[in-house]
Amino acid sequence: MYKKITLIASFAVLIDQIIKFVVYNYLTNVTLIPNFLSLVYAENEGVAFSMLSGSRIFIILISIILLGILIYMLSKEKVEKNEKVTILSYGLLIGGILGNLIDRIIRGVVIDYVSLNIFGYPFPIFNLADLFITTGVILIVIKTIKDDKKHS
Repeated sequence: MYKKITLIASFAVLIDQIIKFVVYNYLTNVTLIPNFLSLVYAENEGVAFSMLSGSRIFIILISIILLGILIYMLSKEKVEKNEKVTILSYGLLIGGILGNLIDRIIRGVVIDYVSLNIFGYPFPIFNLADLFITTGVILIVIKTIKDDKKHS
């Protein structure tokens, strides 16, 4: 189980960093679907929605602490080998956190590039690591709710 989580996290980090390398070195603004989806180079000094901008060291420390907590939680959780949702969620979450952490340590900022316009509202620009983190959290929440309902 731990090998699978490590594999998923490693793959997530690799894909995230390759895309960020390409975006950092070669991207010019590209509209993929007019008035909906564009690729736009952006640097984010903070976390989601640019919160905590200018707090690089604090964010790095929080990220490392969160990784430690996740690994601890995982070591305490009784995960069956066939619990694909748990394996996927932890792999994506750890991979996403590591992907953005690498950016913060190496570049001092996180590279964002996906720009969505939803019903005329420009959504904050994000990256693949952010998507991995969000997906991992949502999967963990759904699994927790389902588990709680089973035990009730």
